[in-house]
Amino acid sequence: MASNKVEGTYIPFSEAIKVTKLDSHTYKVYLNEAFCLGTVPNGGYAASCMLAAASTHLSSRNQSDTLTAHFEYPNRTAVGPAIVAIEEVKLGQQLSTLHLTLWQDGLLSQAPWITPSVSRRTVLAYTTHTDLRSFAGISLPTGYEGTPAAALPPLPDFKALKTIGSDDAWEESKVPGPSRFVRSLLNWHFYLPRAGAITPGVLDMWIRLASGECITQSALAYVADSFPFNLHLFLAAPELRQLLESQQDPGETAEKQARREELKEKNKQRAALWFPTVVMNLEVKTALPQEGVEWLAVRITSKQIKDGRFDLDMLIRDVEGEIVALSHHVAMILSVERNVGKRDSSGKAAL
Repeated sequence: MASNKVEGTYIPFSEAIKVTKLDSHTYKVYLNEAFCLGTVPNGGYAASCMLAAASTHLSSRNQSDTLTAHFEYPNRTAVGPAIVAIEEVKLGQQLSTLHLTLWQDGLLSQAPWITPSVSRRTVLAYTTHTDLRSFAGISLPTGYEGTPAAALPPLPDFKALKTIGSDDAWEESKVPGPSRFVRSLLNWHFYLPRAGAITPGVLDMWIRLASGECITQSALAYVADSFPFNLHLFLAAPELRQLLESQQDPGETAEKQARREELKEKNKQRAALWFPTVVMNLEVKTALPQEGVEWLAVRITSKQIKDGRFDLDMLIRDVEGEIVALSHHVAMILSVERNVGKRDSSGKAAL
């Protein structure tokens, strides 16, 4: 099993999203290399850093919980310092809306903190914040709650997963080969169904942080953008996965043999691919306990993977089946060279 450590030690998530207030609407964060895919910090991790700044900004109003968030990723982020600039779009009694900008390059040690001609907007966000524990009102069961899609996947033997990595129904996902490119994945333990997808084309998994920390509200954006290396095998149409994993039948047609070889080649190419997020939406449904939770159940589906673009829908629940958050992504499939290539940057960070 690949090591889940970076330079011999875990980086606590609470430390990795630490925020320093610079002035009334400006905050500093540091994007840590332990949360990178290749040279680029995970998009959900960067989003969590931004939400940590927003939470700090609204703590005096008792609105530190994220209700909704929409993230756009116009530029690649990089390891190192970053500025989170906050614009107060609306401050309300129950809901407040912010516009957040994550800046990198050309950063200054004093106001205005950025160099307009050099600094880059790497992530943009609109977020709505509240106090989730103060909400009260009508609650009604929905028709969805009685459908198979709403059923919680089978509960694993959590003790067995922690000690030996598997039980009769679940097993830990492995990261093949050198793990440096997928360092962000090593911050998680992903446990997938041993017998393949429980529902065709759907990935159900149980997750926990590799550091041993509990998953808190501040980590939900990172949860929503973290996937096992072999995600694509579960999202593929059932007949394609069967063709990929089954043994060749001497009597099968030449067309089927060619299709099998094509699929195997695409699967081999997975290690050379990068799946950057273009847009991510997050809706938080439930406030996690203040101390967090050790386990979350995640269900992932995709409606179409075509022309190097794909969508992802995520349903995140606790062990009781309570919906914690929903997320939707638009992502791309690119060569890993687009990740590790040099960025065009003429300014250096000063903070």
